[in-house]
Formats: sequence, C-alpha cells, structure tokens
Amino acid sequence: MYLTPVSPIGFAVRKSRKRMLRGSMQGEGKFAGARLWVALFWLLPMLTLPARAQAASAQLNITLSVQSSITLVFNNNPSVGTPGFCPLSNAGTSNVGLDLGSAAFPGNTNVTCGNYTHLTASFYQVSSAFDVLVTKSNSSSPSYRLEAQISSAPPQGVIWLIDNITLSNTAFSPLNTASNYGQPLTKTLQVQVRNNVPAQILQETITFLATAN
Repeated sequence: MYLTPVSPIGFAVRKSRKRMLRGSMQGEGKFAGARLWVALFWLLPMLTLPARAQAASAQLNITLSVQSSITLVFNNNPSVGTPGFCPLSNAGTSNVGLDLGSAAFPGNTNVTCGNYTHLTASFYQVSSAFDVLVTKSNSSSPSYRLEAQISSAPPQGVIWLIDNITLSNTAFSPLNTASNYGQPLTKTLQVQVRNNVPAQILQETITFLATAN
C-alpha cells in the first residue's frame, strides 16, 4: 500500500497515516515536553534549597552569689583524759556537752577528769580545758575575734569563767581579739563556787561567738 500510489485511498491512507504519525509524534513531543517541563519545574526549587543543616542559638544568663563564711567547732584537747581535760560529748561539732562531775568544800570531790583547786578560804574551783577550732571559706579575713556569753544568771556565789574572764548573761565577753583560722585554740572553762552555796546541780549553756576581722 505504501509502494503503489495508485488509489487515492492509498494516498488518503498514507496521508492519514502521515498525519497520524505526525500527529502522534507531535503529540508525544508535546507530551514529552510537558513532562520534561514539569520535571524541571519541581527540580529547580529543590536545587535552590540550602544544602546545610538548620541551626538555632539561645543564651542562658546565670547569676551566682558566693558568700563568705566561718565555722566554729569544739574538739577534745590531745590531753583529754588526763587531769584538767574532761572529754566532750559530741566532740567535733558546734553543739557539745561537758560533765565536770561533782565537788564540795573543802576538797570532798568526785572530779575524775577536771582540776579541783582551793582558791581562798571560802572559794573553790573546778576547771577543764578543750579546743576551739574556727575555719573560714571564701573570705579574705586575716583573723577572727572570739567572745562568749552564758545563757542565764548564775546562782549567788557561783562564777563562770573562760581563761579567767568572767562570763555574763547580759553581754558577750571578749576572749581573743585576733586569732588565726584553722589553728586549735585551747580554752579552759572554770566554775568557781563559794562554800556556802546550797547543794544543787549547776547547769549552764555557754554561747561562743567568732567574728571575722
């Protein structure tokens, strides 16, 4: 049919097929072009996106106040257990106890660790020593002051002392004015009793105050 151009139908068919072929090619070309255009349309936005990972930043503002401090604890003296050095209960803390035993005038005593001394014809004394340790943190203070105060007024004829300094319940009594931090400070508690004081149990609470210079 393609080799013999005799029948118009053949030409018609040929032309028709050419048109069909041409139309088919044109149609495919348009279709293919449309597909290519669409593919490039979606590809171009992808190529313009950044290739690196996304990142974000934020800030945290911090405030910290460093406070200076000093600490006071009571320790047993290295001579604890010998006369004049009674053991502390709860030693190594800021809340300790001290038992001096019992005593009477003239010299009838049951003081097993403290020192018993006749002071005068009418007064005797029982004493015991211990260590005070004051340390500091975050402080440029070169030294500290040490004071002490009893919590209540003693009975008539009874005197409480630290290193021969009389203690009061109305104000702190200065003991040291410039002591070094971190060095044990030996303090001697003294209880002086007049011979006419009635039999009783003497109890007292002594507050020690360390203040940075």
